[in-house]
Amino acid sequence: MKEVKGLSAQSITPFFETLYAETYSETLLYLTRRCADPTQLPDLMQEVYAEVYAVLAQKGTAYLRDPHAFVRHVAKSKLRRFYTLRQRLAALVPLQKTDEDGEAYDHPDVAGLALQTPLPDQLAENRMLADQIAAALKTCPADVQKIFVCHFQLDMTLRDTARALGMKEATVKAKLYRTLTKLRKLYAKDGATDD
Repeated sequence: MKEVKGLSAQSITPFFETLYAETYSETLLYLTRRCADPTQLPDLMQEVYAEVYAVLAQKGTAYLRDPHAFVRHVAKSKLRRFYTLRQRLAALVPLQKTDEDGEAYDHPDVAGLALQTPLPDQLAENRMLADQIAAALKTCPADVQKIFVCHFQLDMTLRDTARALGMKEATVKAKLYRTLTKLRKLYAKDGATDD
């Protein structure tokens, strides 16, 4: 990486890491609230912080008057670009197919079909179970997916999750526990009980 304004990659990296740590939860919460498809959150987060790092590398840390506001601005612009691109792609390529019963389903994720290195039996079983649960969550309504992101990925309380998503706490709790109960019944290991 070339030096800009007397700054090297080594001097930008600590600044970026601190900014990332300070803004990660807020940025993820912002995108979670506004993104209709929670499966896109990891890609959006990566794009936001890749652009922030690129600007820091090109213009230096002094360029940012308010680094937190800059991260929010980048998140907003990435979200806006994501939806305009998605709308343009939807006009060109159908994002879903219809099966024989008339049910719509998403195109399979080709990246998910890549071969993985072999793991010990227990780890492989847990990974398969995690993938099945993730796939089941993707079929849930977007608000349920957002509740899972806030509660499990951001470690937010039910009250904070409800406040962040503009729902009643009882609604969040009911949707979360109803979905967890459904998942437990679907994916209980042999010999496991429902309690």
